[in-house]
Amino acid sequence: MEFKINYEDMQWTALSPEFTLFFTALFLLLIGLKEQFNANKYLAKATLVGIAISFFFSFALWGSAPTIENSLQPDMFSKSLIHDKFGQGFNIIFLLMATYAVLGASRYPHSNHENKSEYFALILLTVVGMMFLAKSGNLITAFISLEIFSISLYILCGFSAKHGTGKESPTNAPELKWATLASQESTVKYLLTGAFASAILVYGMALIYAGTGTTEIRFIGQLLHCDESGECANPYSRNTLVYIGMGLLFSGLAFKISLVPFHSWTPDVYQGAPTPITGFMSVATKAAAFALIARIFFTAFSELNNIWMPFMFGISVITMLVGNIAAIFQDDVKRMLAYSGVAHAGYLLIGIVANSQDGIASLIFYLYVYLFMNIGAFSVIFIMEGEGKEGNSIFRFKGLAKKHPLIAGAMSLFMLSLAGFPPTAGFFGKLYVFMTAIKEGYILITIAAVIATVVSVYFYLRIIVLMYFHENEKEEVVVVHRGIGGIIALSSIAIILIGLFPSRLMSIALESIPF
Repeated sequence: MEFKINYEDMQWTALSPEFTLFFTALFLLLIGLKEQFNANKYLAKATLVGIAISFFFSFALWGSAPTIENSLQPDMFSKSLIHDKFGQGFNIIFLLMATYAVLGASRYPHSNHENKSEYFALILLTVVGMMFLAKSGNLITAFISLEIFSISLYILCGFSAKHGTGKESPTNAPELKWATLASQESTVKYLLTGAFASAILVYGMALIYAGTGTTEIRFIGQLLHCDESGECANPYSRNTLVYIGMGLLFSGLAFKISLVPFHSWTPDVYQGAPTPITGFMSVATKAAAFALIARIFFTAFSELNNIWMPFMFGISVITMLVGNIAAIFQDDVKRMLAYSGVAHAGYLLIGIVANSQDGIASLIFYLYVYLFMNIGAFSVIFIMEGEGKEGNSIFRFKGLAKKHPLIAGAMSLFMLSLAGFPPTAGFFGKLYVFMTAIKEGYILITIAAVIATVVSVYFYLRIIVLMYFHENEKEEVVVVHRGIGGIIALSSIAIILIGLFPSRLMSIALESIPF
């Protein structure tokens, strides 16, 4: 068999956001070798410049990207990547979350950390992996991209675990702080569960290849397509291996987005990881995994929805209920938002269950809304957190409204939006997802989602009650850095504007349907 390279579809300009971030990461590692430049203020500024340039390229590429209507060729690099508005739109989500993680460098990494440049470089490499994942047109490309950002996140979760010089003997080793131990625990748990999920994922991909003879996502969809007579393009395309592989592939991705029963790692990792990384993971990881799920199940396995839809239906319902009920009993605000993230993953899965263009559009809309809600909430947590195990206790928010009314007002807005109160952006995020489910005839899942939403009101309003109706006997020191304060302000404005004018964002989401 002769192997030929197709040079015509090597659209290097379509990968300009990825290349910008990659070379920025290399630049950061180089300047980090010089002691005078190995400081947060220099590294953060250089990182933000790279992110800004990548933003520019992503916006430009989104406007000119192929769509189903303009009939342009979306395939790149022998169909291993797909250039469309769907992938470029997800670039914006990843870059916004990276901006939050970088601005968190106002206080992190700590001044005594020697490996500051690695922190910023790993954030950019994580985003690069996520960008490639959202553009993946081949299962092999998807797996490699998934591992790129996963390995980077394993390291970032343990960034608070630095202690000593590495030269201490067992007898004079320093006593480890809670933050160090928690960060170590989060890294180990995330690494083990992530490796297990990756093994399941790659095994599922192997079975799909065994059943269809290809790893190209769009080609798999063509093989699985059957005409009215029931004849399929490939006689081997609907064997048992495809079904088993499809289930294993989804299970592997379910770990990444914390769907029940694959969510057990989430609260411990969220609690132990540095807060900027926790906030980054809470949205970016979900967005990347859901981008791949939408790409695969909407494009490749759409014809098999009678097989996978009942399973996703059940998982979505269980995830919404378990996540919201478990969040009620959490006194650590990061653990509470971890279970909240589990529940929101269940809401997002409804868009996949619908298996329609409206479903995918509602998924994209919800992810953008969820981004602003979470980025704002974690920004407030970042400026409120203290030292030790109780550093992120929900009771630290007592009486915040009297001392810092603007911060309390912003946090109230984020909580109300997460709960789905009108006219916030969170309300329309849930509304579009529920309307899509009803339109496709899934009334039962909509009822379950509404019940789960009602349950969630308790723990979101609990924070608001503590801020406005309780007194704090302790004098909590709150320092609002310029970058984090800007994020809180912009997130608040975005939630209000999207809530008042949701149709514009929804029209953009409808334009971003994947090939």
